[in-house]
Amino acid sequence: MVQSQIVYVGPPELHDAHVVGVEREGDRATVRVRGSDQRPITLEFTGVTELSGRPEGMLLFGLAELRTGSPARHFFFANSEEWDDAGLELTARDFRVIAPE
Repeated sequence: MVQSQIVYVGPPELHDAHVVGVEREGDRATVRVRGSDQRPITLEFTGVTELSGRPEGMLLFGLAELRTGSPARHFFFANSEEWDDAGLELTARDFRVIAPE
């Protein structure tokens, strides 16, 4: 039996950040976020097989990953506001933070 665990990934500035937009092109997804310090953060996911949700404007608690030991990684953007149904989940091979120019 494979044991799963949830861990938070990505920079600490994702806490209390807002999702600005999501773009998908083929097996790549880009998530643009305005950090808690008001600076832009861009997350790029590669090998995307699933993407669902309505995240624009969502106040983030953080970016969580459900680790199962499989090559496909399941990420979800945790919403800080329990009453808000905004969310974003995706399955991808990998992700990276793109440094602002």
